[in-house]
Amino acid sequence: MHFSQEQLILLGILVVAAIAGAVYYVEWKRRGVLAALAASIGLPFSADGPEPYFLERTGLEIFSLGRSRKASNLIQTALPSGQLQVFDYRYTTGSGKNSQRHSFTLALISCKCEIPHFDLKPENFAYKFGELLGFKDIDLPAFPLFSDKYRLTGPDEAAVRMFFNPDRAAWFERNLGLRVQGAPGYGLLFKKEGRLPAE
Repeated sequence: MHFSQEQLILLGILVVAAIAGAVYYVEWKRRGVLAALAASIGLPFSADGPEPYFLERTGLEIFSLGRSRKASNLIQTALPSGQLQVFDYRYTTGSGKNSQRHSFTLALISCKCEIPHFDLKPENFAYKFGELLGFKDIDLPAFPLFSDKYRLTGPDEAAVRMFFNPDRAAWFERNLGLRVQGAPGYGLLFKKEGRLPAE
């Protein structure tokens, strides 16, 4: 079967429209499930997330990465010393054929507490190899499992060690695989790249 140029263009437009429609439906369905979840536990929900300029001002690394940054599906609640906001977040890196979208579900804690700049992520082979080349992280000798399973870095090692007191270090040993970033007044917790299931 031979297609004319006009038919091929029309077919291309229909395929793009079908993909866009499927993406919109998935997002619409996720938003509805999250809104219902928030209502069931008595928390406010917003289809929009925190504004990008606010997120950039937190000083947390993830909010300075990439371009086309967007937060959505915000559920929030007050904490005794601040606020917890859980939301979807995405940004894009690369360009053209090499562009890649990165999506996450994030838990952002805002508080009036002393939090140093730090980055905590699960240890992997690349980081262990990097240590052989001189790229050191901050180990906690009293918590060998923590030091083996996590890579902890920060510009002020003494402040980071003080923040990761025995209670916090022991908690992370019991809850492996988490990613945490800290900056004065803010803490950010997430599991890995990819959004958490809504259901």
